[in-house]
Amino acid sequence: MANIISHYFDLKGPSYTIDTACSSSLYAIARGYYYIMSGKCEDAIIGTANLCFHPLINLQFARLGVLSPDGYCRPFDSAANGYARSETIAVVYLQKAKNAKRIYAIYPYIKLNSDGYKSEGITYPSSQMQYTLLKEFYEECKIPVSCLDYVEAHGTATIAGDPPEINAIYNVLCKNRETPLIIGSVKSNLGHTEPASGFNQIAKVK
Repeated sequence: MANIISHYFDLKGPSYTIDTACSSSLYAIARGYYYIMSGKCEDAIIGTANLCFHPLINLQFARLGVLSPDGYCRPFDSAANGYARSETIAVVYLQKAKNAKRIYAIYPYIKLNSDGYKSEGITYPSSQMQYTLLKEFYEECKIPVSCLDYVEAHGTATIAGDPPEINAIYNVLCKNRETPLIIGSVKSNLGHTEPASGFNQIAKVK
């Protein structure tokens, strides 16, 4: 699909599909960022989509135990019981700030990691690896965590996901703070669009 779109619009440079589950859209933005910074391309168009066409996918996630039986997504809430699946189609256009006619948001730095093998299974995030990523990110981009007022979290309202994430955020960003750090998740408003969810987060905080 990525190659068909590139061919139709006569686009040049790398063109491919990325699937890293719920991190897909943000991982794709990171790849576009790296390609621009390395000089492989001048601009990057990153598209993402999640469409809930097939009921069997809903059934699969329900049997996995990650969907809210009442349809409400309550990230970081004591009543959290899973998420509601939802849809998104979105596109982000990346270019160097010096070439931009309009700037809606700036990416000063991007960093990726992978949490590797876990005995619980692939659906269980690693709090330690989230901690490591946050810690290294703010150290490398030299942004004091005390300057942060708000963090848009992944926050899926699942028992497997929320506690590890909030622990990592607390251990990196909240210790020795003199003011509260506000934490939110757009999934409480829109549900979870899975591979496309990262673009909803960007649109919320933009």
